[in-house]
Amino acid sequence: MYQHILVAVGPSFSEAALSTAIERARDSNARLTVLHVIDSSPWWAGWQADSLCDTPEIVNQFALTIRRNCEKILQSADMTAQWRTRTLPGSGRSIGRVIAGEADRLDCDLVVLGAGKSVFFDIGLNHVRNVVCRHTDREVLIASERSAMSAHASGSQNAPMHSYHA
Repeated sequence: MYQHILVAVGPSFSEAALSTAIERARDSNARLTVLHVIDSSPWWAGWQADSLCDTPEIVNQFALTIRRNCEKILQSADMTAQWRTRTLPGSGRSIGRVIAGEADRLDCDLVVLGAGKSVFFDIGLNHVRNVVCRHTDREVLIASERSAMSAHASGSQNAPMHSYHA
């Protein structure tokens, strides 16, 4: 059984990861912490991220939208969670390392990540998952959109999930 579950949310995989984490936390009577790592220089801003005056505001609005969506999911599931945001440092640390570091710092038993949607050869999404697994000794569970939807629809906590150990 788990005592503390950390779920990492972001733009493309929040719902699957959060729904799965809610089910696991409810089944284990565990504390739930939601983590959003904010990239202040996102890839879509390109090399102009520092010179575009609207980039910080767009990033902040995007982060607020993600938080509101997560809070709606938590509220509809009647689940409370602690919310944490971390801004990706400019020192070259990756999102995966920040998630792994936070899991270790909070002494979480389980880290839940979303599998994400299929994108161009899964560039980026697999990288985050692999980095988290390499940099923490915590159990890492990868929640797919299909398994989260079937678990939510059937109320089953035995939906197929992928579990990786570092």
